[in-house]
Amino acid sequence: MAKRTPANFVPRRPTRFRETELARAVRAAKRAGGERVDVDLQSGRISVILAKSGEPQASGNDLDKWMEKRERDARQT
Repeated sequence: MAKRTPANFVPRRPTRFRETELARAVRAAKRAGGERVDVDLQSGRISVILAKSGEPQASGNDLDKWMEKRERDARQT
């Protein structure tokens, strides 16, 4: 018997990158003194942008602070 699918069924596309890959890139960027992490959604390329030597590093924005707090909370549990 053939499997029937609804008329509005849309199959999922293969993922370009995984959440774990992005998390690893962000952690590595922090350890290396990275300025930011860029993600190209079309190709799935994750790029870490490092601060130029001698330049002061950015203190971080609200998203960075939220992510750091979330990581600390996760480690405590």
